[in-house]
Amino acid sequence: MRSLATLTRTTKRGLTSTWYFVQAADGFYAFGGCHKPLVKRFDSVDDLRALYTNYVSYGYELVRQSSIISDPWESKLPVDMQLQLDLLAA
Repeated sequence: MRSLATLTRTTKRGLTSTWYFVQAADGFYAFGGCHKPLVKRFDSVDDLRALYTNYVSYGYELVRQSSIISDPWESKLPVDMQLQLDLLAA
C-alpha cells in the first residue's frame, strides 16, 4: 500500500477529521473520518483525485510529509516515479 496524500480539518464541533488517500494492489482507497471511520474504494486514480479535490473544497488541508513532491496531484509523473524520486532525495 502506498500513501498518496493525507488531508485533515477540524469540524465545527472541534473534532479532527483525517482522510488518507492510498494506492493498493487492488485499487485506490480513501479512508478516514472522525465518528465512524469510512472506507471508499475506487478503480481509477481519477475518481480518487475527484474525491480529494472535493475534500479540499470542503476546507481540508494537506498534511505535509517529508517529500520533495508536496502535492501528488500536482505532478504529471505516475505515483511510482514520484516515490522513486522521493527515495533518491532521501
